[in-house]
Amino acid sequence: MIARLLRYTGLAVAGLLALAVVAALIVGNRLYASLPQTSGTMDAPGLQNTAHIVRDSWGIPHIFADRDRDAFYALGVAHAQDRLWQMEITRRALRGRVAEVLGEPGVSSDIFFRTMGLGPAADTAAENLPADIQAALEAYAAGVNAVIDAPGFVAPPEFQILMMQPEPWTPADTVVVYKAIALDLFGNAFEEPRLAALQAHLGPERTLEFIGRYPDDAPRSLSMADLGLEEAAATPEIETPTQGPEDNGRDGSNNWVLSGSRTVSGLPILANDPHLGLRAPAIWYLARITAPDGSVVGATLPGTPFVTLGRNDNIAWGFTNTGPDVGDLHAVTEADVTGSREEIIAVRFGDDITITRRETATGPVLDPEHFPAYAVPEGADFFALQWMLDEPDDATTGVGMHILAGQDWQDFVDAVRNFVAPQQNMVFAARDGDIGFYAPARIPVRDVDGNWVSTIPFEDLPHTRNPERGFIATANNKIVPDGYPHYLTGDWYGVNRIRRIYEGIESTDRHDLDSMAALQIDTVSVMARQVLPVLMTAEPASEAGREALVMLAGWDADMAVDRAEPLIYAAWMRSLSRAVYADDLGDLFDRWYADRRVFMTDVLTGDLGAWCDDSTTEAVETCLDLLGPALDDAMEQTMGDHGADMSAWRWGDAHYARHAHTPFSDFPVLSDWFTIETPVPGDGSTVNVAHFSYRTPGYDVFHGASYRALYDMAEPDASRFMITTGQSGNVMSRHYDDLAPLWGRGEYVEIPTGWTMDAVPEGMSVLELQPGSQ
Repeated sequence: MIARLLRYTGLAVAGLLALAVVAALIVGNRLYASLPQTSGTMDAPGLQNTAHIVRDSWGIPHIFADRDRDAFYALGVAHAQDRLWQMEITRRALRGRVAEVLGEPGVSSDIFFRTMGLGPAADTAAENLPADIQAALEAYAAGVNAVIDAPGFVAPPEFQILMMQPEPWTPADTVVVYKAIALDLFGNAFEEPRLAALQAHLGPERTLEFIGRYPDDAPRSLSMADLGLEEAAATPEIETPTQGPEDNGRDGSNNWVLSGSRTVSGLPILANDPHLGLRAPAIWYLARITAPDGSVVGATLPGTPFVTLGRNDNIAWGFTNTGPDVGDLHAVTEADVTGSREEIIAVRFGDDITITRRETATGPVLDPEHFPAYAVPEGADFFALQWMLDEPDDATTGVGMHILAGQDWQDFVDAVRNFVAPQQNMVFAARDGDIGFYAPARIPVRDVDGNWVSTIPFEDLPHTRNPERGFIATANNKIVPDGYPHYLTGDWYGVNRIRRIYEGIESTDRHDLDSMAALQIDTVSVMARQVLPVLMTAEPASEAGREALVMLAGWDADMAVDRAEPLIYAAWMRSLSRAVYADDLGDLFDRWYADRRVFMTDVLTGDLGAWCDDSTTEAVETCLDLLGPALDDAMEQTMGDHGADMSAWRWGDAHYARHAHTPFSDFPVLSDWFTIETPVPGDGSTVNVAHFSYRTPGYDVFHGASYRALYDMAEPDASRFMITTGQSGNVMSRHYDDLAPLWGRGEYVEIPTGWTMDAVPEGMSVLELQPGSQ
């Protein structure tokens, strides 16, 4: 959502101006001067004891400190050196201060975030955090500010181009970053008007068909036995899902954990690859932290002091998004408004804008002037939002610190008890052999009128330990059995991915890191395998269509970069989808045109074939009537883009990840410099997900595995890691994009923790942080 709101349209004049500024800066060598100091010594005001940042050949820091507080300080230094712009723009976005630096293109984003009030909510939550968490955030902020305040500091290129300086970092800014991730994984309430319009158009029954119910035969991650519950009647679910199982961009994440009974070593293996919007630089930053109590290594979020996803010496953990229904829109009147205040949005190169932010007992009002898509029903004046992102006692920020110190399952459970949002499917593994799962969060319980009356008790949230089958896997699929007594959501998705993951895990009795890596980067489309027998009955009229059928006849459904068949299949399904439901949706089609995999599979292989009838004609068309023309149309369009020689087509030539930079990927000239592009296999249905949009031309991938990790509890130092672009956010650095080709090919790096400062491996750079005066 943040990426969508921050897509600005760069004007040609702005691009030319930026080019002139860049040229002047290059002449002055200022851009290169912004590269960080990675060796020698650095004064560190506020540091208690000497600490070290040792970077490997990929720019991954190994941090050594005598105290936890100093470790958090040192990570603040590393983040500020490598990702300062990313931290700055995230903070500004959530606080509604983008227009201050970008002018008019940032106004709509600022209005949205000022209305949501997440900046003030973060300030309040920061004040309410326990003292030990506040101390950690203060140490981290001191490390960030030590870089900004260092003599001779030169800001990264974005600051120079925009002619601005970073502001000091505060503990509340760290809470803002956590709010940013929570918002990225939230969205169901904002989809309610769109879904209501669809239901009004199609009717309830056909809407459910189109959205797609979670299939009866698709895996549920937990059984009633896993939950320690007796079998019971299925819990009624809200009849209309909140967004739809396979809507555009809803291709979340994978994780799974195997017990020792299913591994070669006899100890657990844990896999995790959260799927998020692709950005430059990467969302995550790899780091190892070693303090007196041990080491922790994995993915950190720039702007925060803890390893969010990773392992320590005893346990490993990984997250996927649960996607619960934790947001509602309520139609309210002016009488329901409990308070209001004016918000002044400063606009660079323009006039300031004043908006009125109204509040109700449930949450902020969506002013129709600024949220025109949310048309209120008769008798109401506004919609008001209710959600979990503005809870004043939100202690999610501190959960990461408590996980770091965990030694076993009970420590892990105690650590996640205060997790508020966003709800995550957390898998767990320990060197003592335990595996487990918990989905913590604050989830509303509603009465028959939809009012929030309480929350699901922590002990009743989905969780299990050491299930009999020897593994736990999630892929944003339905995690609870049909008899689970609480409503979480009707918006389960990831059906194809979870089927393939179960198939991979159950294909052999014993796994190792290599077999788990093969599954994590698997690009076989379950959907393609399901629908190909039907597609092959097509009767195309064109020679190109017939040639395409011949090529598909020998295809194994692997969406590989070096094959033509994935491009044929993708183009065909895109054309066929339009033929199947454009007539039914009418004016709503453009808003719902997407790779609707559950629905299209049911149309082609299930009992929804009636959708193939064209409602605009008197004849009754079947799916067979649509297949051939859709293939002919797809091949004509694809030949126009990729040439007439089908055998020369390659999926990787059309299907590449576009890691967009905020804001310069939308500015002429600068876009080519800051944007990172990488050919990738897969599609929206594969385990190695690579989602493209039906609504825009081409097959640019905007959503994929933001982080990949495999943790081996028998040999932790053999664990494998990867992020999408590179460690640095500085476009002048060789580490800005050096990991992107490895990520695209499904490769990994290791981050061993077995060595110490007494034996630094050859080729690493060592920066010593020396305590200085405040």
